[in-house]
Amino acid sequence: MAPKSPLMKKLVGNQDKLPQHLQDAIKAAPESPAKQTTASGLARRKQEMDKKTGKATRDIDKVKAAWDAITTDKTYSEAKKGYRKKQKEKYNAMSNVEKAIVQGTHFKSPLKKYKK
Repeated sequence: MAPKSPLMKKLVGNQDKLPQHLQDAIKAAPESPAKQTTASGLARRKQEMDKKTGKATRDIDKVKAAWDAITTDKTYSEAKKGYRKKQKEKYNAMSNVEKAIVQGTHFKSPLKKYKK
């Protein structure tokens, strides 16, 4: 677990022999981004992306599929597959720019790979 304040942050190895201004800079530095990301956070982002692309069923579609299974002759899994298929079609109909926005990545113009 990350320390709550820079004063609680411990110096590692021989860092206590460094000049005071460097020790202060080390203590004041934020936690590295690699340590800030947790496995559960990555899993959650992947799950959300799968739901946007139609690889996984969204929660609202599960409820709709359950209702369809009760009120129609479809089974729950058939109804879920239909909702997932609609989501995939919706995602595949998007342009590359829209897909990049949904994925949270930046769109690179194909013109940028050619230098003048």
